[in-house]
Amino acid sequence: MNALMPAHRRGGPIAWREGRTISRETFLSQVALIAERLPPATHLINLCEDRYRFMLSLCAALVRDIPTLLPPNRLDATVRGIAERYPGCVTLSDGEATDPSLPHHNIHEPDPADLKPARVPDLSDRADAIIAFTSGSTGTPQPHAKRWSDQMRCSLRAAERFGIGPETNIVATVPPQHMYGLELSVFIPLATGASAHAGRPFFPEDVRRALAETRRPRILVTTPVHLRACLKAGLKWPEIDRVISATAPLDTDLARSVESTFSTQVNEIYGCTEAGSIASRRTVAGPIWQWYDGVRATQLDAERTQVEADFLPGSIPLNDRLELIDETHFRLLGRGSDMVNIGGKRASLADLNRTLNAIPGVREGVILVPDDRDPSPSRLAAILVAHGLDRAELIARLREQIDPVFIPRPILFVDALPRNEVGKTPHQWLLALLKSEEGRKT
Repeated sequence: MNALMPAHRRGGPIAWREGRTISRETFLSQVALIAERLPPATHLINLCEDRYRFMLSLCAALVRDIPTLLPPNRLDATVRGIAERYPGCVTLSDGEATDPSLPHHNIHEPDPADLKPARVPDLSDRADAIIAFTSGSTGTPQPHAKRWSDQMRCSLRAAERFGIGPETNIVATVPPQHMYGLELSVFIPLATGASAHAGRPFFPEDVRRALAETRRPRILVTTPVHLRACLKAGLKWPEIDRVISATAPLDTDLARSVESTFSTQVNEIYGCTEAGSIASRRTVAGPIWQWYDGVRATQLDAERTQVEADFLPGSIPLNDRLELIDETHFRLLGRGSDMVNIGGKRASLADLNRTLNAIPGVREGVILVPDDRDPSPSRLAAILVAHGLDRAELIARLREQIDPVFIPRPILFVDALPRNEVGKTPHQWLLALLKSEEGRKT
């Protein structure tokens, strides 16, 4: 499992760009040349937008035995904060540097005339080959180090679950810096011989075009936000053999509409940055999840569960509350940290948010603790998109279903929730939005 590309097959493609394939031989030759050209660095922060160039630079860093840092977003402040934690690091991108205060190296695909045949290299199995950061959806992004061999094993488990093989072509809307996008659209092609589209389509027409530029069998790796947008676009879609969704809960009605519109099957992935992907379900089949083969779960108490697997460095505690049904199945109850106690009464933020989003007229909304430094909050807040629904009516609807102590105040109506590249609503962004609104009122 220490080979860079264990599923290498001569003549096989590794990526698609504008309807044409890029061979694995070309990829290996380009990796070797880029590795020679990388500057000295303690770590490399990979900011490449193009998925193929991300793969090239990631693998070149591995060949040079330089750990890669994967930030949760490309904001200058986020990247600068990570760079301060790792002195001597250099940013990599396939575009111009956006922060002149940081050392930068631009990634170019080498000219074909400069390429020489290259073999599949073996890698050192260092524990910090890749350092991925959490998205920040529940607080400050935290680093988690990964072994290359562990990620190969994890990706093979996912590939087995979804029937991904050498003939499969993957189109992903998720950035490769995110663990979900990294596993499904970078590791799986390297581990199984599948191919990935080089781009990162965002708008529905971009997604449709990227799918059309590949051959069947096709898999779309995406998020609920993208699926909702694609349904609303009303486009004529190429055949999609499977849709995989993650990063946020997928509504059953949305999954059912996607399956009907695209004549496909929709699966959700369960996982976290700490462990990677570890379970899945077919959303329309119900709320029960199935662990990947080899994943073992232990219930420590009502709030805590830990998992083990041959692709994990040890026991990994999960941040979610689970109900273990048997050795292979479980029900997801919500985040372990989402319980709030107000006035001696306990409630789950996940349950409160489900109630809020089920109210007619609410397009999307979030209930949260307005001060994450307060261990005993006296109130909650809400940020929501609800055109045509006023504050009084919203509160009246909430009072019908939840205890009055959990009625949020303030309630902030917005045109859209702030979302990062994978469709999550980072906790710190929501708090900043609340703070800015309160500042305007003072």
